Amino acid sequence: MREEINLVQEMILACEEALGNKDTAVRGVRAICKWFGGQLIYIPRSKTEGAKNSEKLKDILFGALGEKDGAVMLKKIMAYFGGVQLYIPIEQRAFKKEIAQEIYDRYDGTQESMRRLCREYGISFSQVYRLWSSGQTTQVKKQKAAGI
Repeated sequence: MREEINLVQEMILACEEALGNKDTAVRGVRAICKWFGGQLIYIPRSKTEGAKNSEKLKDILFGALGEKDGAVMLKKIMAYFGGVQLYIPIEQRAFKKEIAQEIYDRYDGTQESMRRLCREYGISFSQVYRLWSSGQTTQVKKQKAAGI
C-alpha cells in the first residue's frame, strides 16, 4: 500500500508543478484513481503510442479539470510516467483523509444524508461512519492546535 500512496503523491507533485495548483492536481489524480482504481494500466509516452489508454486518460482529465488543465496534466503524466505499467490505487485508499474530511463536512446527521454519501462514494454505512469519525477526530485536533 505504501508504494501505491507514494505513486499518488508523486503524481500530484509532478502535476502540481506543471499546473501551478495543488488542488487541481489532486482533482485530476483522484479522477484517475476513481476510474482506474485497483487496476494495472499502461501509461503511454505519447497520444499515439497507447491510443486507447491515452484517449481514456484524456477523457477522464478533461472531464475532471476542463480542456486546458486536463491537457497540461495529461502531457505531464505521459512525460513523467510514460512507457510504464502502473498499479492505480482505489480512490478510497489513496485519498482516505480527504474523503474522511469531505464526509465529515457534508454529513448533516440525517439518514438520507448518510445514504447519499454511501451511494456517492460507493461504500457501506459502516465505512461512511468510520470515515466521518476519522474526519471528526482530525477536525478536533485542528481546533485544539488552533486554540479554539
